Amino acid sequence: MTPPTRIDSEYSPGNAAARSLRLILAAVFAVLLVLAGVDPWWMLALAAVAAPLGLTDGGARLGVVGMAVAVAAGAFAVLVGWADVRDALVTTARGVVTGVLPWSVAIAWRARRAGEADAALSLLREQEARRMRAEADLARQRLQLAESLHDDLGHALSLVAVNLGRLELELERDPETDRSRSAAGPNSAGRESAVRESVGLARSQVSDAVARLGASVQTLRTGLADGGPSMPAEDIQAGLDVLVQDARRAGADVELTGSPGPDALAACGPAVLRVVQEGLTNALKHAPGQPVRVVLDAGSERLLITVRNPLPVPSDGSPAADAPVSAVGGTGVRSLTHHVRARGGSVTAGAADGEYVLRAELLPVSTTRGGAGNGHAAGPSGAESDGTPSQDPLDADAVTHGLFRARRRGGALLLAAVLIPATALVVVAAAIQLSDHLDARRAQLDPEVFARLSVGDTRSGVRPLLPPATLDPPPGADPSCDYYAVTADPLADASGDAYRICWADDRVASTNLVVGGAR
Repeated sequence: MTPPTRIDSEYSPGNAAARSLRLILAAVFAVLLVLAGVDPWWMLALAAVAAPLGLTDGGARLGVVGMAVAVAAGAFAVLVGWADVRDALVTTARGVVTGVLPWSVAIAWRARRAGEADAALSLLREQEARRMRAEADLARQRLQLAESLHDDLGHALSLVAVNLGRLELELERDPETDRSRSAAGPNSAGRESAVRESVGLARSQVSDAVARLGASVQTLRTGLADGGPSMPAEDIQAGLDVLVQDARRAGADVELTGSPGPDALAACGPAVLRVVQEGLTNALKHAPGQPVRVVLDAGSERLLITVRNPLPVPSDGSPAADAPVSAVGGTGVRSLTHHVRARGGSVTAGAADGEYVLRAELLPVSTTRGGAGNGHAAGPSGAESDGTPSQDPLDADAVTHGLFRARRRGGALLLAAVLIPATALVVVAAAIQLSDHLDARRAQLDPEVFARLSVGDTRSGVRPLLPPATLDPPPGADPSCDYYAVTADPLADASGDAYRICWADDRVASTNLVVGGAR
């Protein structure tokens, strides 16, 4: 429905009236440009029309059309002999002063206001866009921190689940059978000790999970993480040892092989811990009791981490189905894949050859996009988040500076609107002076010839002594008199003076010198 609404508004009565008004102003502007050369009083009306025309929509185009029409009319008047070149130049000068100048200033002023408004609007839009990008960036970082929280607590709670499962098996054993085997009950005492150990370990692991939850919630609240994209190699190695020990204490058969060395561990950072933790969590959750093999293979430009465990046997005893390794998995695997790919690495996870395999290829921080200073924030487990650096919104100084530049451009436009007509006026004035000089040369009368003229001389006898052209008579002059230039030099003292010869019945009636009578 939007296009019909726009078309209807375009041809609404209000817009039609505005277009008609603009056309009327343009036509009046063109007519007054011509009339200003006929009578100087028309210059006031021309100035009163020129400025409103420049302030209207499309006033620049309509003004140019009006000036073109006026120029064409002046050229036609000169060609048919209704006016001479000097009259056309005078008309042009008057039109520039009272028509073109206010019209161009009005256009420049309107363009300046529009430019300032556009600059302010664009700056505010950019400010809003940057604010939204910053908010999206913060939300993305918090989401990544939440994913890290999920992985960290998932690992801790998986250890608790394994211990509680082992405790459940201990409690399900028949105590009467054990007492029948030994009246002294050494097996019962040993089982009781194991149960207590499992309960204590589960309680410790739950407390640790609660502590991690509090630290992670604080991290989500502040948006800041304690860790960073780098970690000392000894801390990474210690973290690996803790992960393996906790899994073994929970009853898992975990084997860690491979010694990448401190340089490789430090280069890949906390992502090493995150990959191993996710692999152990998946194994403890989905294949409890199965052996887990963790292999760290360091190359010249990457660190390959593989965590594999046999697939659990279905309840019906059929062999586990194999599937090619692919980048699939739950929330933990998707989060891990996101973080590792952000560092330029890759993660694949899935079933293959009767095993579940999690394989991650890590690149050194110095060779990934952004390097160590890429602005990633560490999650609760020390893993990095893929937060791009947020951009601060524009402040008041930036907006003020943008508006100042828009005003400066508008001021330059106003200056050009004044200088261009002024330059045109200077050119027209120079052309008028040149035209007057040429007319004076053609109408210059030798003083000796003027001195020889006497009242009563016939026109036919005097004509050969006179110049081929005459000067334009001043306003209100006697039409029977001819005016001739005393000198064509504009810098001479007699410049502007004229010899006047009046005729009566084709004879010289009077001769005299008129000071300032030439133009």
